[in-house]
Amino acid sequence: MTNPFKKEASLQQQLFASILVSLLVIFSLFWWLSESAIHKLTESYLLTRLEHDTDSIQRNIEPVQNGWRVDPKGIEPIYLTPYSGHYYVIQTTDGREIKSDSLEDFPLYLKPFDSEVGVYETRGPVENTILVRSQTLTVDGEKMKIFVAENHEPIQKVLFQFDALFGILTILALLSLYGLHKWLLKRSFSRLEPLENKLREFQLGHRIKIDSSLYPQEVASLIDGLNLALQQSQLQFEKSRQHNANLSHSLKTPLNMIFQLLDSGDLDNQKNIADLRQQSNIILSLIERELKADRIARHQALSPLVLLPLVEELQSTFSQLYRSKDLRFRIEVEDQAQLQMEKEDAYELLGNLLDNACKWSTDLVSLSFRDGVLCIEDNGPGVSDETLNLLEKRGFRGDETKPGHGIGLSMVKELVSAYHARLLFEHSKFGGLKVCIDFSKKN
Repeated sequence: MTNPFKKEASLQQQLFASILVSLLVIFSLFWWLSESAIHKLTESYLLTRLEHDTDSIQRNIEPVQNGWRVDPKGIEPIYLTPYSGHYYVIQTTDGREIKSDSLEDFPLYLKPFDSEVGVYETRGPVENTILVRSQTLTVDGEKMKIFVAENHEPIQKVLFQFDALFGILTILALLSLYGLHKWLLKRSFSRLEPLENKLREFQLGHRIKIDSSLYPQEVASLIDGLNLALQQSQLQFEKSRQHNANLSHSLKTPLNMIFQLLDSGDLDNQKNIADLRQQSNIILSLIERELKADRIARHQALSPLVLLPLVEELQSTFSQLYRSKDLRFRIEVEDQAQLQMEKEDAYELLGNLLDNACKWSTDLVSLSFRDGVLCIEDNGPGVSDETLNLLEKRGFRGDETKPGHGIGLSMVKELVSAYHARLLFEHSKFGGLKVCIDFSKKN
């Protein structure tokens, strides 16, 4: 079970570790390939030389009265010098052995092989190891095994020195590359220190923008995202401050009324009680509205809402509610049209606008959604140009205690503002009011 409080390794440490492992694997593989190639090349060279000596010895084998001998004039003189490091033994079918003078009386180990050619290592007369090549040949109709050996300790010593030197150079190269990468990474990360300092100095409410061109290209997208987050944070802070100012201003009047009623001391009066209840409900409504706007503002990701089923459900509801009007609904919404809103907020937004349209409509309500613009119209009496201009003013709120096009308008404006859309009022071609919400051009 993993420990949730265990601190993860830093990105720098992870990069260092991955680089070290990668370099170790690469250099180990390179080392192994180099060593294998050199050792095989050296062994192949020795075996080729032993094969040539075998051919030379075979050509100089001649019969004598008591058996066979090797003509010393036709072979390399090194085979005539005692313990020279070059030896041969010829084994005949009758078990006799013809040895080179270089072996003297040393009993060279002759390893039996089923195959025609064999290679092995054994101890020499004065050497720790010698390389032996055996080959079965036919000389004048008689099969013989010729064992040719050579001292390969000098070559092995050179190979060992090469291995050691190559290993030391490899380790030094590995350490150098690791140190270089570590220095480059530290140097690259140090370029991000000004960004860290800027973020540490950031204070809510202060505008800040980070120039991505001053930092490595690899983190440019990260800085762009950070700039967007800072911009959104600044915007959210300003909106929260505006909401708080609006709420404070809105609460001042009903609270003053409540204090006046409490100071009057006449709480048994039914009218005063009714006024007190009314002002309390106003305060509650204002608080709920601001809390809802704050909740919407905290949304970070919204799932697309298919619009048509929602519209059809509301159409059925309002058809029943306004049954006496025998309303006709003109719906122009594509089957897969989507709205970037929470379902609850969409219900409240469309419900308020459709309710208002149904209330003032003579018999027709139109709803359309094209290119991110949602429009609701009716064929009622509409509003005057003066009222239309007032509706479009920023901050205008309809009186929610009286019937008319202003019912629910304040909540509609809050929802539209929370989703960064635009609310537009026009005269409808059907004669009534046309309310459009433009989701395509966000503030």
